[in-house]
Amino acid sequence: MNSLGIKVALVDDASVIRSSIHEILTLWGYTVVLKAIHGKDLFRQLTAFNAPDICITDLHMPVMDGYETIKELKEKWPDIKIIAFSITNSKREEEKALEAGAHAFVSKLSAITELKLVLQNMQETAGHDC
Repeated sequence: MNSLGIKVALVDDASVIRSSIHEILTLWGYTVVLKAIHGKDLFRQLTAFNAPDICITDLHMPVMDGYETIKELKEKWPDIKIIAFSITNSKREEEKALEAGAHAFVSKLSAITELKLVLQNMQETAGHDC
């Protein structure tokens, strides 16, 4: 598939999730520019040259969890769209992630097409409001 020109960062402490989502995103035409195991790892790697349009972050990670990552991204990189990606399907967790500043919440338990739909909805604005 051709590249969509949309750059994505993946933040998840589970290597199997990072690898699987990276493969899927690549098949869908997204370019994965960063992979990190937690928020601090993301911010160590993040620069103006590799900043993604969209960041997909797990919520439950060691060192710096997804909620802290979302808050810091919103503060320091406000143009990056954020998808909270969690193993739970908890309404409270979704609300907490959205309150922290995430643009969307996707449960890892839902069909992968849910993530694709959320990404497609973000495509129109990602990278265009800088």
